[in-house]
Amino acid sequence: MTRGSEKRKEETREKIVSAAVDLFSRHGYHNTQVMDIVKAVGMSAGTFYNHFKDKRDLFEQLTLESLESLRVHIKKMREPVDIWNPAERTKILTEMFRAIFDHIDANPQQYLMLLRGAFGVDQELDFSIWNYFLGFAEDAGEDVQRWMAEGVIEGIDPKLFGHACLGMCLQLIHSYLVEKRFHREEIIENLIRMILAMFESYLTEEGRRALDLSGLHPAL
Repeated sequence: MTRGSEKRKEETREKIVSAAVDLFSRHGYHNTQVMDIVKAVGMSAGTFYNHFKDKRDLFEQLTLESLESLRVHIKKMREPVDIWNPAERTKILTEMFRAIFDHIDANPQQYLMLLRGAFGVDQELDFSIWNYFLGFAEDAGEDVQRWMAEGVIEGIDPKLFGHACLGMCLQLIHSYLVEKRFHREEIIENLIRMILAMFESYLTEEGRRALDLSGLHPAL
């Protein structure tokens, strides 16, 4: 295959992907058919099947690529910080949540596609998608385990904390994008308050002394 033909093939795939994301985000997986996608792109069904086995194959690739993009984006914000410093805790949470919502605002259709059709396609795909979501919870749990090992907090279940954060964030993203119930800054501010207030309740004596010395209070 020549370089020119490879480029045309990639451009065709991108057109299919763009149309599919738009249709899946507006109508969901079950209400979008291959013929809807090819009609939106202006190509034959045969061209579609040159790139994807079927609608499910396309949806799976789009969904997992979107989740991987988000996870990579978040991991960039999880650089080691001085967890003993309350100001650093607040700073990294603020930067992380703003980065997440920047990513959402830059890719709203991909998130709507996930929210409106990620689950219920079939058991195998549900399992793959849920494993990705569990990865986010595990990342948060690993942070908690590290903070416990450093003696900053105690008495918290890292896995439970990670799952709680995941569930809360998924619901708030749904409220933001689908229901349009809250503004992003309102969500970010309240998420930080809640997480820091919860964090404070598990501080060790040393962690509490560091908080007192800083003059900061997570719940304020």
